[in-house]
Amino acid sequence: MKNQNVANIKGGQDIAPTDMVLRNRVLDILRKRFESYGYLPLETASLNYLSLLTHKYDDKAEIVNEIYKLRDQGDRELGLRFDLTVPFCKYIALNPNIKMPFKRYEIGKVWRNGPVKSGRAREFYQCDADAVGIDGAFIEGELIALAVEAFLEIGIIPKVKYGNRKLLPYSDAVISVIDKMAKISSAEFHAELCKLMPENDAKTLEIHVKNAPKCPEIVDLERVLDAFGVLKYCEYAPYLARGLNVYTGSVWEIFDASGSYTSSLGGGGRYDKIIGQFIDNGQKYPAVGTSFGLEPICAVLKDFMKNAKTQQRGLGVQPPIELMLIPLGTEAFCQARANEMRALGKNVLVYLGGKTIGKAIEYASSYGIKNVAIIGEDEVSGKKPIVMKAVN
Repeated sequence: MKNQNVANIKGGQDIAPTDMVLRNRVLDILRKRFESYGYLPLETASLNYLSLLTHKYDDKAEIVNEIYKLRDQGDRELGLRFDLTVPFCKYIALNPNIKMPFKRYEIGKVWRNGPVKSGRAREFYQCDADAVGIDGAFIEGELIALAVEAFLEIGIIPKVKYGNRKLLPYSDAVISVIDKMAKISSAEFHAELCKLMPENDAKTLEIHVKNAPKCPEIVDLERVLDAFGVLKYCEYAPYLARGLNVYTGSVWEIFDASGSYTSSLGGGGRYDKIIGQFIDNGQKYPAVGTSFGLEPICAVLKDFMKNAKTQQRGLGVQPPIELMLIPLGTEAFCQARANEMRALGKNVLVYLGGKTIGKAIEYASSYGIKNVAIIGEDEVSGKKPIVMKAVN
């Protein structure tokens, strides 16, 4: 028998039940928020033709290098999706008769063979909402408002930095450096630009980017954000590029306003050209979307809970098992009683681990179960009432 490497690959992870409770609560909030705004659920394929995933990028693009590539038994070149946007565009292309405008949300796994750090894995979930067939700032403001409301319900006060790609009429190489402006020192930023242009040009560009006047689209977006009542959570950032060159207009990134976590928790923007390039029928398909990063969001929440940080609107995570029944030779009665409570919407576990009462209560405590009831023959016969006890 071959030796087994019993370990997760770098960037892969198993999620324990206690962490899954937190993740599922976040996902429940996102689904509810998406649907409250009229976005419909959609699921797309994880495996795609490699040519479809890479058609917008040259071979040197960072995202192309991060795609997990493979071949099937038919020797076709395939890849695991690195985001949910490209498969969504494929779906629109394959369904040309779909009624417009079309609003969808999708929650699913994506894969990127990139750097690993806290809140960033190589196998992770994205949670996206997109709208196709709508021009203008109102739908962009709607998506930002949706995101702000979702973060507040989750328990994170957001700061949304927004800009517009039309403010940055530069090459992809220059834009990728500009996008780092708020993430590196001024000296590092200047040095990066000087690798691409003469020093005087670099200085001129720095001044322009830092002081770029608001274009009409930004002014319209701010008016919409104010109407939604979320402008106070937003900050104009003319240097913001959002990295990927699919964006054509407004872009935004979302951060924890407390500053305890510096990486982005989500973001989005307008991408008006990519779907039309898929379909190539001469029609326009204006599109805009926003995405939530489940990994960094949960990393922030776990840090909050670890430090007992008071939140303005706490997540209110509760263990899924509300009550555990401990049978003392009364398993059949306990299962029948548990079924009665389950029919009323309660989550009830019947402990079948045997051993002592002490071990059963220890088991309940280890899984965050707050209440137990010990049921022996006296409780079954009615000589003693069934008493629910709190687990410390």
